[in-house]
Amino acid sequence: MAFVPPVPLIRKKRIVRALMKANAYSEGSARRLDEIGLFNPYGFPLLTARMIKRKVISVTDDGRYYLNKG
Repeated sequence: MAFVPPVPLIRKKRIVRALMKANAYSEGSARRLDEIGLFNPYGFPLLTARMIKRKVISVTDDGRYYLNKG
């Protein structure tokens, strides 16, 4: 049986860390994923949508992302 790395979990952690490093905690400080240095920033749209649905991150009308506090 082959080992399959948990790519979505790794990707989620990278998004969260990158937004933290960019201090993106509100609409005013929100950043595009390509601005914060993510490789292939829009390559996992379902994961990003799930993070928004679960309120881990939020997205602005112009496509910038920020972390939700709490």
